[in-house]
Amino acid sequence: MDGPPVNLTPEALLARISELEAEIGRLRAENERLTLELAAARKDSSNSSKPPSSDIVKPPSAGGQGKRRIGGQPGHTPHFRQPFAPDQIDESYVFDPPSMSCTCGGELTPCPLEDHVQQQIDLPEQPLVHREYRARSYRCSSCGIRRRGKLPRPVRREGYIGNRLAAGLSFLNVKAHASYSALADLVENVFGEPVSRGQIAKTFRRMSAALETPYQEALERLRSEPVRHIDETGHREGGKRHWTWVFRGNDFTVFHIDKTRSAEVLKAILGPDFDGTINCGYLSSYRKYLKGTGGPAQFCLAHFIRDIRFLKEHPQPETKRYAERSLKAVRQVFEIYHRLRANPGHDRLELVEAGEKLRQAMLDAPPERKAQNLAQRFRDNGDSYLRFSHHPEIEPTNNRAEQAIRPVVINRTVSQGTRSPVGRNYKARMWTAIATCAQRGVSAFKYLLDALKLHTNPATEPP
Repeated sequence: MDGPPVNLTPEALLARISELEAEIGRLRAENERLTLELAAARKDSSNSSKPPSSDIVKPPSAGGQGKRRIGGQPGHTPHFRQPFAPDQIDESYVFDPPSMSCTCGGELTPCPLEDHVQQQIDLPEQPLVHREYRARSYRCSSCGIRRRGKLPRPVRREGYIGNRLAAGLSFLNVKAHASYSALADLVENVFGEPVSRGQIAKTFRRMSAALETPYQEALERLRSEPVRHIDETGHREGGKRHWTWVFRGNDFTVFHIDKTRSAEVLKAILGPDFDGTINCGYLSSYRKYLKGTGGPAQFCLAHFIRDIRFLKEHPQPETKRYAERSLKAVRQVFEIYHRLRANPGHDRLELVEAGEKLRQAMLDAPPERKAQNLAQRFRDNGDSYLRFSHHPEIEPTNNRAEQAIRPVVINRTVSQGTRSPVGRNYKARMWTAIATCAQRGVSAFKYLLDALKLHTNPATEPP
């Protein structure tokens, strides 16, 4: 490498120093740019809004923790199946000892409490019930006119695939993500009867019609729900981009598929007048809708934490320290929040004060652009990030909506979306029914069956 030039005049030396300083500044700027680009390329679900499925590799496990063993973990509460009641047993087999006399010559007496019992469930050899409904015809022997009976309307509406099988196929299609082909194979190879994909599609249309009324009632109820958790994810319909929206209330969930992700969807679903709290992300659609209605919001703190974590990768030490201070403050907020959830009667003043410390930490930002953007967001929307600290009925994150939408994401991956508005309505109504049943701890299959019975015979009791 060439050494520094010698015998330079003071003017030339100053010019050389200025040139080197400019070169150092350029290299620093280039290093910062490359560092930020590398950090952006390494974004995962822990420091951005990317879903966990997009992570290329799993994050390294914490130090000192060994690989978990297979099976129940230490401290896990065991769950045991309750034995069948006597009236639940369809078949019973009894086995006596090979010899009913003892080697000592004594007599054997029964000890029922010491019997070894193994219970079993299985499919019958023919799990399908074959029914035939016949409307008999008669002809007059004098005039030749024909008279024929009429099949009951519920029978005609039920069609080839009965309500119980229809509810089971619909349940497997949405809950277990089983495709039309897989369901056709199941009915033919396991149940012993061939059925076409067209018959299955017809069955799902009937299921969708059966759920239309309760779905509309749930949509209407959304407008009066005090707290709504809302999220959205991509959806494909006929190769075109759509969006699946989820609206989760206290004891029910509603799904809606739309062509857009805009605030117009919120206005159409929730109405132009708003009197409840929306728990959501920082998407512009929510902010636009809230601005138009003047309603309160709880922006998801988990999303905000991801943005702070991203700044920890920043090459500027001052920006990294800002991120670390902010994360420490938000950790303190969550520690107090979880402690109050375990003891709901305690005073929330400590949580309010921790929230204000988080606000101050966020506003005390260095001049770096990304840090200033986060500070400005908290300056404009700090109350909407900390609303939960004053209201125990509000949660700091939007986890409820994100949990509800995960099965939809899996279904989208397996099924590749829908093909028409008919399929769109079916999926939205089925997702709504199954998610709501899970929230309420009731059988989704029984609910679907009851809905079909009411649809085929309106005289029955509603589910």
